[in-house]
Amino acid sequence: MDIEKYKFFLKVVELGNLTKAAESMGYSQSGASHIIKTMENELGIRLLIRGHFGIRVASEAEPLLPAIRNLIANEEKIRDISNSIAGLESGTLRIGAFVSICLSWLPAVAGRFHTLYPNIKLEILSGSGSYEDMEQLLQEGFVDISFVRAPVINHFEVTPLANDPLHLVLPPNHPLVHVPEPIPYSMLSGHPMLMPTEGNNDDITRLFVQHNFVPTIALTMQDDLSLLALAENGLGYTILPGLIVNARPHHAILRRLEDDPFRALGIASRFGEERSLHATAFIRILQEYISSQKEHST
Repeated sequence: MDIEKYKFFLKVVELGNLTKAAESMGYSQSGASHIIKTMENELGIRLLIRGHFGIRVASEAEPLLPAIRNLIANEEKIRDISNSIAGLESGTLRIGAFVSICLSWLPAVAGRFHTLYPNIKLEILSGSGSYEDMEQLLQEGFVDISFVRAPVINHFEVTPLANDPLHLVLPPNHPLVHVPEPIPYSMLSGHPMLMPTEGNNDDITRLFVQHNFVPTIALTMQDDLSLLALAENGLGYTILPGLIVNARPHHAILRRLEDDPFRALGIASRFGEERSLHATAFIRILQEYISSQKEHST
């Protein structure tokens, strides 16, 4: 049973407003409407009445409220008891995460983890933020689990998470803005490029080799957000992952590249070592969050 949809229903009842309830729980407007519609189909009754006064519970649904509140309360009790049994009462979980993860997934996932396991401390290590550095932190035992870009260099146990698209990022007045998508790499020839520094540009250099393209590099920089700002202000084009370009408002123009490139993201632990209960719980919450984001975007 999906407890989250019942929690959302109670939030709508509490606020009397579907939009505010959706915002408070991180759902899109369409996703919120879909949840209520699905519940009504499953239960076979109308749940909400909409009008100029706002939203209120339908009379036929009012008898459900005490049972739903008890259901949620019992779910939380079960979670508390199981946490105690599983030894998740205290401890520290060390995680390696590069910048795009810290900007996108981690805030919501860490918040949810802290709500469920308030006595478990999270330590987030980023190092230089490069893919290689993430693997090194894990390999040398500085972290328990680490976000990685597949394929990995070292021999790890990797749980696949999602494919993150790589976008062509253009200044608003760039001549390629009006070129039909997808844009071939050959059309980038002669245009100044803003290139991530070594260790952060593996995905890009692989694409350029694959398409036999040599860029005109005007500037190199380690920080992806700075590259986005420079592109936005007309210094040249760059190529950045979706988790970066969707993390902050900006005025740059995003375009699809030839062959729709992406990076495959996963989370890894050392090979042959059993994952701790803390790590297993974190990965479960992470997977649930990514799944919910995919569902809400459809």
